[in-house]
Amino acid sequence: MFRLVTLLFGFTSFFLTISYRPYVLAAAIADDMVIVPAGEFLMGSPAGSDGFDDEQPQRRVFVGAFWIDRLEVTNAAYHRFVQATGHRAPGNANPAVTLWEQNAPIAGIDQHPVVNVSWEDASAYCRWIGKRLPTEAEWEKAARGTDGRRYPWGNEWDLMKANSASYWAGRTVEFASGAEWEAFWVKGEGARISKEKGIKGQVLTLPVGSFPAGASPYGLLDMAGNVAEWVQDWFDPNYYKSAQLSDPPGSDKGAVKAMRGGSWLKPAMSLRTSDRDWARWTAARAARGSDARRMLSEAVSLLSAVLEAEDLLHTLESHAFLL
Repeated sequence: MFRLVTLLFGFTSFFLTISYRPYVLAAAIADDMVIVPAGEFLMGSPAGSDGFDDEQPQRRVFVGAFWIDRLEVTNAAYHRFVQATGHRAPGNANPAVTLWEQNAPIAGIDQHPVVNVSWEDASAYCRWIGKRLPTEAEWEKAARGTDGRRYPWGNEWDLMKANSASYWAGRTVEFASGAEWEAFWVKGEGARISKEKGIKGQVLTLPVGSFPAGASPYGLLDMAGNVAEWVQDWFDPNYYKSAQLSDPPGSDKGAVKAMRGGSWLKPAMSLRTSDRDWARWTAARAARGSDARRMLSEAVSLLSAVLEAEDLLHTLESHAFLL
């Protein structure tokens, strides 16, 4: 799924940034967005920590101010987009995890994050609503604030603060290999839980904002778990070694797009604010990965909206009547 900076997918959602068009501005602010002020934050994981290589080196990065959606994009919101534009409805090659029928979400999931959408779908939604996906840097700052915290809520893992494999198991779950992931979700305890409690006996998303105690320092919800979220950047595992230290835009080319936040399928390690993931930008279905941190690399979400504060201030001065 996704959030709007001012971005949703497979088991995915997204954030967007809002556009510079004044008529979009008033709607966007009313649409439950929060401002992340300009300044530096610690991005990535320090050497010697348990972070993965693609999170290093840790750097102090400056990000300009922006607005971002407080919540992941819901099925209800995405349905309005599909109705208005005729864009294809979210779907999966596996009918068992396709949650839309006849161009509408099935009953009871309007407030769940939209899933089974590709990066292309997320970007189309963003253009329609006048926003964009956040960069990796914007997303990470919104998730962890300026103190370098490990999770959106702090440094200590708490399985009751995010929708993850651990939440459903009632204990901390980690996967050391793809085989362990499969043993849990395909053949074991997780498969049983999905069958008993999942949507269509498969999908364990929850309504957006179900874990208020897991809020980030800026009040964003579901920045860890529920569904993974598409971001704007191409994924480059070596990008941190050479990226600029002010508003890094991401690599200028690549074969896969970056995702953030983890999902209900993920172990605790994948819900850290610094964790990076990726998927083919055309992917709109869940896929089993070959290693422990890429278990569901295509289960991502359209990410929520980022609006640059400098533009906001300019627009407010010129269009005060909108308020």
